[in-house]
Amino acid sequence: MEQTEPHPLFVFFQVMLRNPVSVSAVAPSSQELARAMIHGLDLSSGGSLIELGPGTGALTTQIHRILPTAGAYLGIELEEKFVRVLRTRFPDLRFVQDTVAKAHRVHADSGLTPPQIIISGLAISTLPDSVQEAFIVNIDRLMTPGSVFRMFQYVHAYPMRSSARFRRRMDELFPVYHRSRVVLKNIPPAFVLTWQR
Repeated sequence: MEQTEPHPLFVFFQVMLRNPVSVSAVAPSSQELARAMIHGLDLSSGGSLIELGPGTGALTTQIHRILPTAGAYLGIELEEKFVRVLRTRFPDLRFVQDTVAKAHRVHADSGLTPPQIIISGLAISTLPDSVQEAFIVNIDRLMTPGSVFRMFQYVHAYPMRSSARFRRRMDELFPVYHRSRVVLKNIPPAFVLTWQR
């Protein structure tokens, strides 16, 4: 008898309950937030896109729609169970199990062209300063002129010291910044933040 794969939502909460520190989101992103995350992004032929922390693929579903080819995508996810779910859900996309603190190296090993777009599904701005800094260093090394970095930040976390520090550091490196309106249909509501080099 064929064994069915567990639902991605079940896997998400199973991992979160087992190790809440390893999961930076409180629930998978809604499809409304996912659509806001790709709004206005255009990946040209020959360009590449990196997704950091795809989790169980809530954002990946929408990202897949803007890819010129499946080979333009690279997903970096630390949690092994999430990687298994992602490879089942998106067999044509490439996922590497590793930390985003090594994203620059993972990208270099992939053989892809410099990324035009980097999308993060991680609530990185609420994590400790040292983790933030390692993340920012990798983004800085990956971003080339014209490239775009996009993430979300929960509304309740936006005024936090760590969140403000993260935005300040990003502003120092990337001159163009935009904050969306609040995406209310998400748990919890969130802003979409975009930086461009």
